[in-house]
Amino acid sequence: MNEPMIIYDWPPILVANAEMFRIDARTRSGGETINGREQAVSSGLGRWVARLTVPLHTPAKIRAMRSLMARLNGRANGVRVGPCDCRNGNRLMPTIHDIPHSDKARHGDGAGFQQGGTAPTIAEDHAASVGDRRITIWNGATRTPVLEGSFMGAGGYLYVVVGVTPLPDENTLIDLRPKLRTALPVGAEIDWCHGRVPMRLAADDSGEFELQLARMGTATLDLVEIW
Repeated sequence: MNEPMIIYDWPPILVANAEMFRIDARTRSGGETINGREQAVSSGLGRWVARLTVPLHTPAKIRAMRSLMARLNGRANGVRVGPCDCRNGNRLMPTIHDIPHSDKARHGDGAGFQQGGTAPTIAEDHAASVGDRRITIWNGATRTPVLEGSFMGAGGYLYVVVGVTPLPDENTLIDLRPKLRTALPVGAEIDWCHGRVPMRLAADDSGEFELQLARMGTATLDLVEIW
């Protein structure tokens, strides 16, 4: 009897020192003609592939990797994982606390207002459907420009921003890849820093590692998106 797939969370103690996330375009071609010409077209089925290199130099990390590999059970189960790329991506406006009224007055309890630090969301009247390649977000609380090439988390999946068009009312039209895996209702949050995607091992033996003197080693995991 087949057991249902389980999607685990990536253990936070396991930190990659090298990583690669890219979209496998999965193009198709009818082959090359005798004069060297070839037509390649997109299948529209591009999915994420990743390679993570994780150093194992403490007993806790070694045990965590052993546990993860056993739980994945080869390609049978999956793990939610994403790039550690905050320094290259979009920023949220810092949270500013204790802001008084314009006349310097405060609330009755002595506290002030709070501004900033709120994640952008899908804009009003712009719910997105499965398969869309464009979304409209409201980023008024962020007040920072959206950067092309940034990773983006939404609806439990990972995307990359490939086009940005500022709109009125503090909205931004975003072209993204791959196409949306899930519908995004109005108000759905956009995560600029911790986007994750469910993935499984590319092969049953991916991630195997050996230890030197039972003290240290390196695990390399090749992963593909579950979709």
